[in-house]
Amino acid sequence: MQTKTIKQKMKSVQNIGKITKAMEMISVSKMKKSVQKRLASDVFAERSFELLENLHVHKKLSHPYLESRDGNKVLMVIIASNKGLCGGYNMNVSKQVTRFIDTNSEVTIDAIVVGKQSEKIAKRNNINIVASFTEFSDYYTASEVRSFLHSITQQYDNDNYREVVIAYTKFVSSLAFEAQITPFIPLNVDTAEKLAHIENTTNAKRKFALYSFEPNEQEVLNKAVPAVLMTVIYQLLLESLASEHSSRVMAMRNASDNAVEMLDELKLNYNRARQAAITQEISEIVGGSAAVS
Repeated sequence: MQTKTIKQKMKSVQNIGKITKAMEMISVSKMKKSVQKRLASDVFAERSFELLENLHVHKKLSHPYLESRDGNKVLMVIIASNKGLCGGYNMNVSKQVTRFIDTNSEVTIDAIVVGKQSEKIAKRNNINIVASFTEFSDYYTASEVRSFLHSITQQYDNDNYREVVIAYTKFVSSLAFEAQITPFIPLNVDTAEKLAHIENTTNAKRKFALYSFEPNEQEVLNKAVPAVLMTVIYQLLLESLASEHSSRVMAMRNASDNAVEMLDELKLNYNRARQAAITQEISEIVGGSAAVS
């Protein structure tokens, strides 16, 4: 019975190892696609920031989403995963949210959440949820991002929040990612450029020196600011998605390695039990033979 039980455990461990290996390969593919989609928006992001910098910084034009506000209400956007089995990805976001609450105890915080795990993070920290997005597609369509941004700006406009901050996970590489909270609205050009991984070009205003804007510069700025906000939030969503899959790759790889180690140990125990059973049978045969003779 001991050898039979060990064989059943070996079969179970083998099946689990196959599942975790398959999940690892799927996550690798999804991570690469997320990174590619984020990189594909870099050109648009760079041109949008050049336009915004030219109109806001150099021409001194303003927009409601570029001006700071007073008050004690903060809207937090929490981006986490819909699923588990991704290591410490969600826990790292939760730690950043808790740290932000502890250091800003004087403000009232509401949350817009992305992912079922972010709902749990908000509830654990007693944050009021004003909107929840848990049915996004795998890589976020333009209409989904536009609807998401509309929900953020609508809450910001109607409820007099001092600022909007985003809790997300910055993707550094396939082996490195960092949960952090960053300001989103009011939009700061330098901060937003860093979020979009764009180097600040000191000669950006020269590119527009001979351009005329129609109908006028302010109208162009009014269209440019939402476009920049949408670009930033889209890239942060994709970075969080890439970080989630990267964390899942590492978690599944560790699980696969543990399954191999456990299988080796079970094989060793199985061989020992089998050898012990054979030795016992030989001893019984020899003993029986001696008794008969």
